[in-house]
Amino acid sequence: MAEPAGRCLDGRYRMEVPLAAGGMGEVWAARDLQAARPVAVKVLGGAFAGDDRAAERLRREARAAGRLEHPNIARVLDLGEHEGRPYLVMELLEGESLAERIGRAGPMAPAEAARVVAAVAGALEAAHRAGVVHRDVKPGNVFLTAGGEVKVLDFGIALAAGEAALTTGDLIGTAAYLAPERVLGQRATPAADVYALGVVLYELLAGRRPFEAGSEIELAMAHVNARPASLALVAPSAPPHLVAACEQAMAKDPSARPSSAAAFARLLRPQAPAGPATRLLPPVGAGSASGPVLPRAGARRARSRRRGLLVALLLAGALLAALPAFGGGLLSWAGERAQAPFAVRVPGGAGPATGQADPPGPGGRDLEGDDSSGSGRSGGGGSSGPG
Repeated sequence: MAEPAGRCLDGRYRMEVPLAAGGMGEVWAARDLQAARPVAVKVLGGAFAGDDRAAERLRREARAAGRLEHPNIARVLDLGEHEGRPYLVMELLEGESLAERIGRAGPMAPAEAARVVAAVAGALEAAHRAGVVHRDVKPGNVFLTAGGEVKVLDFGIALAAGEAALTTGDLIGTAAYLAPERVLGQRATPAADVYALGVVLYELLAGRRPFEAGSEIELAMAHVNARPASLALVAPSAPPHLVAACEQAMAKDPSARPSSAAAFARLLRPQAPAGPATRLLPPVGAGSASGPVLPRAGARRARSRRRGLLVALLLAGALLAALPAFGGGLLSWAGERAQAPFAVRVPGGAGPATGQADPPGPGGRDLEGDDSSGSGRSGGGGSSGPG
């Protein structure tokens, strides 16, 4: 039975606007008259209504959840009972549930999906370390605030409901996200929460759940017997590391899943790229595959100097060959001068070029080598830009 608007619970919490309703109860935006602040009140029914033992289990689990402190866990502020129906008071969040986000916009970008799921995994890890298993991880229990925060709801509630259901044979949870071992009647463990979170990641990336069926029982059994369509096919934009993380989290065997929620969160991080390959520099003076090392203008100046020196050497050789025609004295003088190296000034050169054989230039090439040869330094002023 829905609570009427304006009615106060325990004279303190004034119910104002209904926010949601489901199998476990109703959620209202309310006003805490004592603390003068807005709150969310969840009035529970189902397995809790009229069952004193179930209500006591709820109190115990809600107190445990209330002690959880994590930025991604919605805080439980109070616990009470109204007309035989327990209720929880939680912080009021502005935004939308992850289920509403999927229904409104479809698949989520891989990087954002990884961020949201990693935040949920952090909340689960904190709860698991405190001995609390959520048991009902699903998009409806994940809230995205207007400021971009991720909050997990209903810690402890599902656990208490599950214990109450053991006496009636009912299975508490949402069939679309149930781990195979839970479908087979085994007790929920942290590995079951990791499986359910893997299903959430699949849905965020693909825009649809991994299994569909005509009934809740068929849907639950699909988690035991069926294999979902490959995430790489239904979500081709998902990077390989997210595909692998999702597949591991949804392993049928709990021991094959990530060892903890924290380990699952680590798998969601992008893999570090490999370091740059070592690049060997060409030998000094050697050309590269794309051309000579020298800039184009510098290479032209170097070739011009080599041609000038070659012309000078040829002229000097012709002069020596003609010396005998001028008589013995001149020949004798030329013979004496021939013992000393001659010098030819090359325009733009750093110094005189001698008639002695020059040593090979850089890279083992002499001055008459291939025009495409160069050096490790730029000629003509050393500019590395255009000539």
